[in-house]
Amino acid sequence: MKQFLSIFLGVLIAGSIVYGVYLLINKVESNFVSPISKLVGDKVETFQNPLTGEQVPLEKAASWRDVRPLAVMVNNYVDARPQSGLIYADLVYEIVAEGGITRLLPFYLSNIPEKIGPVRSTREYYLVLVKELGDAMLMHIGWSPQALEAIESWPVRSLGRGGGSFWRDNPRNVAIEHTAYVNGKDLLETGLGLGWAGTREFEVWQYKDDKKGYENGKSANKVVIDFWYKGDYTAAFEYDPGTNSYIRFVGYDESDNLIPHKDQETQDQIKVKNLIVQFVPEVPILGDDKNRLTYELVGAGKGYVFLDGKVIDVTWSKESRDERTMFYDTEGKEITFNRGKTWISVVPDRNVDQVVIN
Repeated sequence: MKQFLSIFLGVLIAGSIVYGVYLLINKVESNFVSPISKLVGDKVETFQNPLTGEQVPLEKAASWRDVRPLAVMVNNYVDARPQSGLIYADLVYEIVAEGGITRLLPFYLSNIPEKIGPVRSTREYYLVLVKELGDAMLMHIGWSPQALEAIESWPVRSLGRGGGSFWRDNPRNVAIEHTAYVNGKDLLETGLGLGWAGTREFEVWQYKDDKKGYENGKSANKVVIDFWYKGDYTAAFEYDPGTNSYIRFVGYDESDNLIPHKDQETQDQIKVKNLIVQFVPEVPILGDDKNRLTYELVGAGKGYVFLDGKVIDVTWSKESRDERTMFYDTEGKEITFNRGKTWISVVPDRNVDQVVIN
């Protein structure tokens, strides 16, 4: 009898251990978020765009799901507006390049247009952003000395030095430096020809659907951003409840009214689901012959996130050059963004009071 009880207890304990391991495995597996999801009933498989969080049917994502993002340095000088192709970007960075003049860095993945520009030169700090987003391919025309060194030593997948072509288009009769345009699809083919096929995984932000509104934060119907001063490079965004988006303005007209920021070809105004204002140290580059500046994008700091008509105080963190910049609320929880396009305005941290929220 004792022998039977010993065997029974042994089997019971072994079974409990196996069952516990089974539960542990299933718990781990349930926490793994795959970019591919299935809707069993309708037999629809989708792929999540890592730049927007949007779920796209696999057949529609087939042409880009295994391709690294394409980035382009886009001119934001007054004579370069309105630009072409910004409305198709999945994510856009806006940072001062020189003298208070901002320059734009759009990233494309799911919808690459045939006309992007005008295109300008790059700076080293833009390359930090290129590296963090899947070691993206970058098109630019020209570079600073610091950027050239980084392109060659990091290295950076530079289409500007790898044979990426451009053409001139001057419908506004402006200076030649504001007239260079590129074909995004051709650039992608150039990159593939250079052996840059495939992807490099990067950390993907958390996303939600529009209907799941953000409970925290204060009302934010409008934000005006003076990177250095009020003028031609002032950026503004107004909340549109009809589309749950922020629509963009840039600069002022002669009557001191904000100018809608539109696409040259479609004349549609730029709008995004998420707006981020990231405060970053702005420091001079010692010994630079043109007194260039740089922005310390690796590290940590503060900022704002705008979505669902609200503003959330956040902190940001980027652990290294190649790591993704992450955003957290005041309780240390990772921000959950709306699925869709995101615009990030990088503002010198000395000018926090020049971001006005209404």
